Amino acid sequence: MRLALIMLPFLFLIGCKSSLFEGLEEDQANQIIAVLSQHGIEGVKDRSADKKWNVSVDVDDVVSATEITREYALPRDNHANLGDLFSRQGLISNPDEDRVRYVYGLTQELSETLEKIDGVLVARVHIVQPERDPLMRQVAPPSASVMLRYRSDYNLEYMRDKIRNLVAGSVEGLTPDRVSLTFIPVTPVAEPADAKGDARTHFAMPAVETRHDTTLMLIVVAVMAILLIVSAWVWKSGIRSFARAFYRRRKPTTATEAHPDEKPGNSGQGDAP
Repeated sequence: MRLALIMLPFLFLIGCKSSLFEGLEEDQANQIIAVLSQHGIEGVKDRSADKKWNVSVDVDDVVSATEITREYALPRDNHANLGDLFSRQGLISNPDEDRVRYVYGLTQELSETLEKIDGVLVARVHIVQPERDPLMRQVAPPSASVMLRYRSDYNLEYMRDKIRNLVAGSVEGLTPDRVSLTFIPVTPVAEPADAKGDARTHFAMPAVETRHDTTLMLIVVAVMAILLIVSAWVWKSGIRSFARAFYRRRKPTTATEAHPDEKPGNSGQGDAP
């Protein structure tokens, strides 16, 4: 029982987790766990008291998991939508505030739509919609700029016209030629090799080896600590008294071994005349 209590802290030490993200929505936590799983890292999500979700990984995987989530731009920001923005307004509506709120909500919804495209990590949309003045005969047309941060192993060049048409069709008075696009390719984090042994990775596998080495080292340290604690407990419990009792029992045996020809019961009797 005592040995089990001694080993319990070390067992917790070997399998301890470290928090990676806190206060996430469930879909954000699921995205992070799915990406980490693709790279051989086990992520665990748990619900906090404020009904948010936390994601944790093994202590040895924190560095690798942080780099992977950064490359994948995770967790994704939650984009506001027009319904939520206008539902929070007061009873008295200001036209200028409504206009700003509408443009902001439109950019958020377009960004979320573009992030649904395969390979897109981050999308940002900026819309310039000049204020309409009834006294002016000619009003400057609206314009928009789009920035896409995407994985370089996906080809998005053929989608330039489609993206322009998508953004232009969402803004009143906007034409595709007034939409500027900026594509930023990002080299993806290598994924672990598949079952056939294809050499597709040089990133995740060293992390696994490091994790195994660290775990082995923790086991060795735990065993040495347990042996040290057990030795100290045995010494404190009276090993010296045990040794004295052992040698005390050995003394008659030693005397008998010194006179092997002498039989019990003949001691004290003299030789026959």
